[in-house]
Amino acid sequence: MTKYAGFISQLEREVAQLNNHLPRTKRALNQLLTERKPSFLTRDGQLSTIRREELEKIAELVPPKLHSAVGLPFTILRRTSLGPGAHSIGGTKLEQFTVLRIINKITATYEVWREISLPKCIYSLEVSLLRRELPTTTAIGFGL
Repeated sequence: MTKYAGFISQLEREVAQLNNHLPRTKRALNQLLTERKPSFLTRDGQLSTIRREELEKIAELVPPKLHSAVGLPFTILRRTSLGPGAHSIGGTKLEQFTVLRIINKITATYEVWREISLPKCIYSLEVSLLRRELPTTTAIGFGL
């Protein structure tokens, strides 16, 4: 055990507490589209509402056959280990691909999303653009 083990353990607990607003589980786009009041449950048990307009924007971008595979909200983690202003996109490759399409970081079509390699991170300006476009279908957290 290192002399910093206690500090690291405390830091991990603090980060977990900061991330209580993140989703407990993601919800499929197609399922959310059928609900009168779309929402998700946060890690601390709160109900977080999703705006229908945002769901419709995402549904227009993603081919209908993939709606059941896109989990929301999109989760973005601030990652200091990747450098200043760096964030990683959580979730599946399809969800990462969709976020990158929304912020225009990639232009590939959904026909090739499985074959292409994706950037490891996005930066604060791109996160700001994403949040401006989709404030209720994105969640920002902190990673180590």
